[in-house]
Amino acid sequence: MSSDVSSRSRWPRLIAGIAAGAVLLTTLVGVGLEYFYGQLRGNITALDISDVLGRGPNTTVVDGEGNYTPLTILLMGSDSRESQTDNRYGDPNLYTGERSDTTILLHIGADRSFATAVSIPRDTWVMLPECPRSGSNEVGGGFEAKFNTAFEIGGPGCTMKLVEQMTGLEIDHFAVIDFGGFTNVVDALGGVEVCLEQAVDDPQSQLVLPAGTSLVDGEQALAFVRARKTLGDGSDLQRIQRQQAFLSSMIREATDTGLLLNPLRFYEFLDAGTSSLTTDSGLAERDVLQDTALSLRGVRPENVTFLTMPWVERGDGSNVLVDNERAATLWASIANDEAWLTPRRSKNNNAEPDLTVAPAQISVRVLNGSGIPGRAGEVAAELTNMGYTVVAVADADRPDYTTSQIRHPAQLTEAARTVAATVKGAVVTLDPATSVITIVIGQDYSGVTSVTIGTDELSDDDVVEALKDRVTAPTTADKVRCG
Repeated sequence: MSSDVSSRSRWPRLIAGIAAGAVLLTTLVGVGLEYFYGQLRGNITALDISDVLGRGPNTTVVDGEGNYTPLTILLMGSDSRESQTDNRYGDPNLYTGERSDTTILLHIGADRSFATAVSIPRDTWVMLPECPRSGSNEVGGGFEAKFNTAFEIGGPGCTMKLVEQMTGLEIDHFAVIDFGGFTNVVDALGGVEVCLEQAVDDPQSQLVLPAGTSLVDGEQALAFVRARKTLGDGSDLQRIQRQQAFLSSMIREATDTGLLLNPLRFYEFLDAGTSSLTTDSGLAERDVLQDTALSLRGVRPENVTFLTMPWVERGDGSNVLVDNERAATLWASIANDEAWLTPRRSKNNNAEPDLTVAPAQISVRVLNGSGIPGRAGEVAAELTNMGYTVVAVADADRPDYTTSQIRHPAQLTEAARTVAATVKGAVVTLDPATSVITIVIGQDYSGVTSVTIGTDELSDDDVVEALKDRVTAPTTADKVRCG
């Protein structure tokens, strides 16, 4: 998707990172803090959206037999600039009202063993449902526009109605958190680690970070996940990848540190987040919120899968459309309460699934980012000897990549697994702007290794799993990614 978009989209206002607060708060509220629950619950704003959806709030956490039910929550953020004092997040006089420019559909399995988080691009062009306009008796919608317009027309209820229309799913709850809530949550965590392949200096957002790993505070984190023009290729889709990487880091920070074992720090964290949290009236009920949170304690980072809704270009250079054919498999997995990544074991019963695409079936481009003259040609020769087809050899955009990269389009995800097994230690990233797998040789390059392709005939279930891999290039929250 082209990054040459309108001036309005230059200032993307809502971030998936904001939704991280909702993810974590929904996961952690109530764990050992029943004593303080009353105050935390008092921080949350409850919103009744029954008139928008045509049904009452969902208050079911367990079924009649005492088992947890599947849970689907729409996580959104408010880009309201009501309390903003400068222009680092866009001119508050220009960007009035509220929108939800990035939204995450979170599904948690009934057995609480997995979670699937689907980012919906804010630039998706859709048919808006008819919804009561916020603050009036008028009805809006009923026309084609960008996805985030639904929130502007009718708030989170209208966005929830739109996602149900797009997916055919019934969503149980929603949670919305604003800029202030996000920055407060990050600060309460003591900061979150982020990783960049190259340094960034963005005068507008005042974000200045070196290449490599940095510990960022709340304001830096908000700028990091919102930046667009100064990071990557400038596209909203690459920004989503960076947001998902940040969410993964944020979840690891909350679960791997001593946060849960420090009651005072944990309470401060929850108090910071809930003070800017809005949910539907069902989730805001004391027993529902507490029972839901308690049920999620077993979901680990490695069981949280992030992916992006399948899309196709709209043809206008700035927006996309839902790829209904590919998305149908994703929506069906949620409706059937299935984990998107079901591990496929190899014939040797190893934890890693067999590789399914042989080097002879793969074309690659090799770019030298190591600063060592001739390195790309050497690597190309090694790959050619292994059976790969090298279609281009050139210098990378800069000579100081510390880590090798494998960049690939979504449809070549399974082939990229083979390349990743060949070039050990390389970071694999989804790159919608490329049509061929691109290997950027970094300073850490230490050679290639031979790979073994699974020879067992794939079962029907294996074929379905391979197709899933090709659809959305998912990642899990335990993975470290640089962008």
